[in-house]
Amino acid sequence: MKGKRIYKLLRIAAACFILAVGLHIPGHEAGAQAEDPFDFSMVWMSDTQYYSESYPEIYNAMVNWTVLHQEEQKIKYVVHTGDIVNHWAEGTQWEKADLAMQVLEQGKIPYGVLAGNHDVSDSGKNDVNYRKWFGASRFKKSPVYGRSYENNHGHYDLITEGNMKFVVVYMGWGIGQRELAWMNKVLSKYSDHKAILAFHEYLLADGQRSQVAEQVYNKVVIPNRNVFAVLCGHYHSSQLKVDELDDNQDGHKDRKVYQILADYQEASKGGEGFMRLLQFDLKHQKMHVRTYSPYLDRYNYYSPEKYPQKDEFVVDLT
Repeated sequence: MKGKRIYKLLRIAAACFILAVGLHIPGHEAGAQAEDPFDFSMVWMSDTQYYSESYPEIYNAMVNWTVLHQEEQKIKYVVHTGDIVNHWAEGTQWEKADLAMQVLEQGKIPYGVLAGNHDVSDSGKNDVNYRKWFGASRFKKSPVYGRSYENNHGHYDLITEGNMKFVVVYMGWGIGQRELAWMNKVLSKYSDHKAILAFHEYLLADGQRSQVAEQVYNKVVIPNRNVFAVLCGHYHSSQLKVDELDDNQDGHKDRKVYQILADYQEASKGGEGFMRLLQFDLKHQKMHVRTYSPYLDRYNYYSPEKYPQKDEFVVDLT
């Protein structure tokens, strides 16, 4: 036990040293530059499970890059849409994930997480390790943390940048009527905030909604006019589904909802470190979505020429 504690302290010290002196890590030599101007950005990662299991150097590259480039990239927040680990009962995987996410905390970048199916037991009822490592107590000092649902099984974060207010609503694996009702309560309370919903499962690999996603779409997305984006992982693919909604039933479309799947596990080493950069241009009411791997120091897993709107596209915030 003593040896594990010393090892953990050494790992934390090493991470701090990297941040302090700019020691070389994959991707440190070049930042991901946007072609369009933006006021601030969020980083979105998902399904880091194989990094926690076998490739912690990739997880570390992602979080270290995020902190080292937070000023240059105007990074204000990080979203994680679940499967933090690969085997929910294996403590060493949680330890690796814990150390990686501590880098964000040390860099004072707020973030939110949720439990994917690999973060809970096969029955989906046992999330004791998720709550131990990423329960509500971990986030009580976060400047953006709103309120927890069942010890961070779900929660929401509040973010204000410029003249725009956002609420990011998370809900972990296993969504039922109680969870739907809680999300509706939050979205109603913050109806003046632009809303992003974060789930583990939502879009299938073919870009259609899953069975549980249809319930979320009909009972949460449609009734709440402030929802403009839904983020998810779980299925190994990159997909964008855009629905146009007539909120006031006057025959004209009032709102676009961008439902986005980003899970790169089909790449080698469980994803090669690809994550999303969500870059907000408040003047033009746009969110530019880009895909970047700090581990490879490379944009795009899918070729933009062959697969347009897989890894690069623009979201309308109006």
